[in-house]
Amino acid sequence: MKNWMYKLGFLALGITASSMATAQVSTDPPEYQDPTTEVKIIVDISKLDASLDHVQNLQADAAAGLDLYIWTWSPAEHQDPHPLVNGTGSQPWKESNEALKMTKEAENIYSFTMTPVDFYEVSAQEVFDKDIKFLVKPKDGGGYGDPDRKSTDLTLLVDPPVTERNPAFLFPGRFVDNDLVMLYYDNKLEQVEGMQNLATDDVWFFAEATLSDSTTIKIAPNVFSVGSFPQLQMTHYGDGIYKVYFVPRKFFNVPSDKSITKITMYVMRRVFTGAGSRASYDIIAELGCE
Repeated sequence: MKNWMYKLGFLALGITASSMATAQVSTDPPEYQDPTTEVKIIVDISKLDASLDHVQNLQADAAAGLDLYIWTWSPAEHQDPHPLVNGTGSQPWKESNEALKMTKEAENIYSFTMTPVDFYEVSAQEVFDKDIKFLVKPKDGGGYGDPDRKSTDLTLLVDPPVTERNPAFLFPGRFVDNDLVMLYYDNKLEQVEGMQNLATDDVWFFAEATLSDSTTIKIAPNVFSVGSFPQLQMTHYGDGIYKVYFVPRKFFNVPSDKSITKITMYVMRRVFTGAGSRASYDIIAELGCE
């Protein structure tokens, strides 16, 4: 599922580039939802897991000035002699296709531009269903008895546009527990009378995570104590817009041997006095896998 993204500006949502500088994969345009249009896929190889030998090898090759290539298999994988086949010859892993060479944007930052429906020769629905899965490698990726030289498997989730959203929602729509996530709230759209026109310091949220062993973690033990936890206050960005950025694993302090399977949140006032002091809906995210 989608990993934490590098220097990404979610234009429609006002996320600045510096807010998202902890991830491996991003796109331009940032909130990419139409696979019939062009997208630049951007990878920051410095954000990969450098404890892995094959990642160390990739990073060393990049530091030495070798070209890097995209190798992709979802939503479809081309076979020889297709002009966009991943690799050529009798040992394709050692001979990446020149047509799949990535552009070096900056130190450790590489990109590849495509129009998914044309590149993969599939329908937009297939892209939505299967997402874009790929890795990054030098022309010679090792293998055949040589040490591998490659990134981990990477995924760019492509979700269809949402035509209508509640005033508060999590972005991106799908994520895993080590992704950077934003809780977004537009108080101007609030329908609950007691939640309308809130003071800039009176927008808070309740947060609960369900873990892989079915236990739960709550930041505040109950709705009445939310205001005692500063990390549950949303930041005002002007014009009634409030945001909070967090990495779920860190935010909920999840033990290393467990993962988050679901997050439940709702926006509320600092002091809970009943239904009129919270949004009328829960924000629920079912988390995917890496």
